[in-house]
Amino acid sequence: MNKKLSALVIAAFAVLTTAQAQQNDQRLNKAITDAQYFQKAAKSAPGFRDLLARRKKAVKAFRAIPTERLQPVTLKAFAVAEQRAGTRHVIIREHQYLNDSGYNNGGFDLGIGTPDHVVAAIAGDLADSYVTQAALKGIAIDSLAISIKKTGRGVKDWGLQYTLHIDSPASDAALAELKKQAEANSPLYQFSIRAHDVETIVDYTKSADSLVIPPTYQPGLREFIEWETRKHEAGRAARTAGQRPDHSRFGGYAFDYPYSRANEFTPFNTESFLTPGDPTAFVNPSTGVVVLQVRHHRVYQDHPAIFGGNDLGPTGIESHIGLLGSCFTHVAEGQAAGKQIPLDTLKVSLTAQFDPRAGRKGFEHTPLYPTDIKMRVVISSPREEAVIRQLVEDTERSCPIYNLVVNAQRIEGRIERVTAKVK
Repeated sequence: MNKKLSALVIAAFAVLTTAQAQQNDQRLNKAITDAQYFQKAAKSAPGFRDLLARRKKAVKAFRAIPTERLQPVTLKAFAVAEQRAGTRHVIIREHQYLNDSGYNNGGFDLGIGTPDHVVAAIAGDLADSYVTQAALKGIAIDSLAISIKKTGRGVKDWGLQYTLHIDSPASDAALAELKKQAEANSPLYQFSIRAHDVETIVDYTKSADSLVIPPTYQPGLREFIEWETRKHEAGRAARTAGQRPDHSRFGGYAFDYPYSRANEFTPFNTESFLTPGDPTAFVNPSTGVVVLQVRHHRVYQDHPAIFGGNDLGPTGIESHIGLLGSCFTHVAEGQAAGKQIPLDTLKVSLTAQFDPRAGRKGFEHTPLYPTDIKMRVVISSPREEAVIRQLVEDTERSCPIYNLVVNAQRIEGRIERVTAKVK
């Protein structure tokens, strides 16, 4: 090919590429601005019955893996109280998320509060189990979501109640059997209805009584704890005097500021029956990813490829272990503030054992949920070690998720038939 011909080919290719790009832009603009075009695209996307077929195929593929090739897995999670804000940063493999409180609880509303996140994670694991069991039993589903709420009282009694919102032509008897099998095969459901031991290891380092602050220093965890202490003291004094605490003096949080904006992002095919105020979980039929939603916050749960997922988020059991560490750091911050214990470092690393051979021949009695939970609490503080160890014990007694794990919980569920807007 001569140089002149090559130049013509390159020019023609450039024109073609530009035309394709413009066409793609036009399609994107139309999808964004044309509601009917969007609905048509949504209807052409893979539906729930497509997901059921893919899930059945994935389960068969996993079951075909020889048992001798499967080994127990050590689940790992890491949670740290961020220095300047006190938010909890959770890391699970390559996945990360933030847990935070709303404005009225002294947070920045940067993520889901830990208790709501745990409740949503349980709902998500249940939703995923419903999909798997429906796929194996050949039960057709056109839409599925779960809303869940806490009904128990006290830090030890959670008493969860969930509602399965399902659009399915199956009979009531078939759905009742599906509910039974889904609960029996949901790792987090089975984990939550049992009590577990948590081995806590305290890794203590004594830090300096007085901090040397260099010119580029940014406020750290010690300053956050001090801020929390002053907020608690001011609030206690105001309540004693019969007044409302003025949180506007501490970081600009007005006491009457709304906890958060409402849920504005319910999925188009489930918005008619999900309650925005309750933690919810629904399954994206195109990907099989479980979406957890609390108010306007969303996080994902997914499976690794070996279990038929895309690994777009941690699994439900990984999330639960990570949330234990997140909640522990949050409660420890509050305990330290109330007891006026300065902290310079607060980190929690966790491990648990999970055996993918559960239920197979020879492993019929192997739990399908995490076991052997270990929690290492890393703290540096100018206070003595005995004071820090007492702080950890007080945190264990007060931490909601720790008590959810070490105490058996009640979970009740019911089925509500709905009609999906898009099928």
